[in-house]
Amino acid sequence: MRDEEDHGSQPKTLSRWKRWLSLRAYGLVTGTLFGATTSPMKMRDRFERFSRVSRQAMRRKFPKLVFEDHDVDGLAIESIRAVESPVRVILYLHGGAFFMGSPTSYRNRAMRLSYRCQAEVFVPDYRLAPEHQYPAALDDAFAAWSFVKAQRPHAAIFVAGDSAGGGLSLSLLVRLRDSGLVMPNGSFQLSPWTDLTVSGSSVDGNYGRDLWFTRRHLEVWARYYVGQADARSPYVSPVFADLSGLPPLLLLVGEDELLLDDALRVRDAATSVGIDVRVLIGKGMQHDWPLTLPWLDESKHAWNTIRRFLEEH
Repeated sequence: MRDEEDHGSQPKTLSRWKRWLSLRAYGLVTGTLFGATTSPMKMRDRFERFSRVSRQAMRRKFPKLVFEDHDVDGLAIESIRAVESPVRVILYLHGGAFFMGSPTSYRNRAMRLSYRCQAEVFVPDYRLAPEHQYPAALDDAFAAWSFVKAQRPHAAIFVAGDSAGGGLSLSLLVRLRDSGLVMPNGSFQLSPWTDLTVSGSSVDGNYGRDLWFTRRHLEVWARYYVGQADARSPYVSPVFADLSGLPPLLLLVGEDELLLDDALRVRDAATSVGIDVRVLIGKGMQHDWPLTLPWLDESKHAWNTIRRFLEEH
């Protein structure tokens, strides 16, 4: 186990202002568009309108991008290659609290992930709550893994995700282990939501420091996905899982976000059973900061950490 805090370089005054303004703008946008009790359908629509980008628009700027469409019994999966000869494969489970997000709205992020990590990236369009509650997303993630593994049997394959997708990726690993299947080479998660019982101490401890989430956000949103299931199930909340037999893990989490303990408790559980686990704590950072604030020095350091992790495994 190795933890580190991302202090970044000592910024000049201009850089400090850029960081401060970026974080406050992040909080203003997320807090305005995605309130705790805003209709999930309205938030889903806002997320898509705010984040989606067409393939044509991306190819105009990056003409060598390669997209492919895949179908697994009705589950759509989009793959993207931003490099000519990827050296690894990443199955990426997008975030969005289980009720938002899609390959379309994560297309720009998947492209950057492919480029930064020299990887072919597969993004499944897993079913969303509240129309499709647990175990729909996990079933789709399992189907996507089976497809990618069959398509790229000799490749180094990693499973990754952010926020809800980060927790989902950990639940997928537990299910693969329980099914006796081959594991990926490793897995990394950004700000993973691993506890849908909302019992981490940082939920209250970081109240006010987190510029977006409150306890009410997490409690209301968790119900959309959990439905009638047991929120303490390891397939729902992997923070409660036996993590023995999992591949190496890299967890990235913001120091000031409510989900800090969702990552730290996974670290502790993994360490207790001898799993190679590392945590990068972004000092002063918010939820998903490498994705939402990629221009910050802290985000650049985070991506360098991810790349090194992939190269090592």
